[in-house]
Amino acid sequence: MDAAFKAELIEWGVDWDEILDRFMGNEDLIAKFMFKFLNDQSMNDLTRFLDEGNVTEAFKAVHTLKGVGANLGLKGFLTPVRDLTEILRAGSMDGYKEKYDEIKPKYDELIAILQKYQA
Repeated sequence: MDAAFKAELIEWGVDWDEILDRFMGNEDLIAKFMFKFLNDQSMNDLTRFLDEGNVTEAFKAVHTLKGVGANLGLKGFLTPVRDLTEILRAGSMDGYKEKYDEIKPKYDELIAILQKYQA
């Protein structure tokens, strides 16, 4: 793995120790799965379903984003993702905008990092 790529991921908020352990010390495997995140549609789905006011589908999307984010050690946005998951799990949209507004810029930053280093 490129040292600059690793440094940017850590600076963004990837829990490197956790993910290194999860991937048995294989940094190339970490990179492979990080790049796969570019194809994950959960954030796009979340945005669309929130815009539509579809709480059920928005919950499914954010729950998926939470799971993928946790598996990849994406601590840079996991707290607001978890918070939004619980808001939507309750069938509510009260306060969703504030949480979404925390998630979206961090998500966009991560995507920009991944795109920058994608082969």
